[in-house]
Amino acid sequence: MSVTLSLTLPRERGRLASLLAPYFAEVAPQARIDPTERAGQLLNRRDVTTFWIHDAARRVGFAIVLNLPDDRRELSEFMILPQHRRRGLGMQAAALILNEFPGFWRMGISRHSPAAAAFWGTRLSLLPNVRALQEGAPFTDHQVKSFTFEIQGPHHG
Repeated sequence: MSVTLSLTLPRERGRLASLLAPYFAEVAPQARIDPTERAGQLLNRRDVTTFWIHDAARRVGFAIVLNLPDDRRELSEFMILPQHRRRGLGMQAAALILNEFPGFWRMGISRHSPAAAAFWGTRLSLLPNVRALQEGAPFTDHQVKSFTFEIQGPHHG
C-alpha cells in the first residue's frame, strides 16, 4: 500500500462533486447540499485545501482541510470510498494530511456515520504526533461530537 495525496484542481470540480454526493448522503442525509455547488465553493476558497487520496494510481477518497486563523486547521471532510475501506488507507491518509500541517486541529464527527466515529475515536489516539487529544461538543447539528488536538512537527522532540 502506498497512499499519496495530490491537490484537487478547480477544473476537477465535477469529479469532486461525484464523490461529495455519496459522502453527504452518508454523513448528513437530511442536509440539502448541492454537491456541484459545494465542490465549486471548496475549490475556489483560499482558506480551503482539498486533497485527493490515492492508493498507488487509484483515487480512493478525498480530504478537505479548512485553514483557520492563528495556524489552526479543521479536517472538515474526509472520505475513503466504501469499496476501499478497512485496508488501512484512511489511517495512512490521515497521518499524511495531519503531519503536513503541524499545529492545532479540530474535527467534527458525523452523527449519521458510526463508522467515522469509531475510526477517528481509535485512530487519532494511535497517531504518534497527536498531543492533547480531547473529545468535545459537536460544531453542527449533523455531528455527534468533536475532537481537538495538536500535531507536533518534526522540530518537537
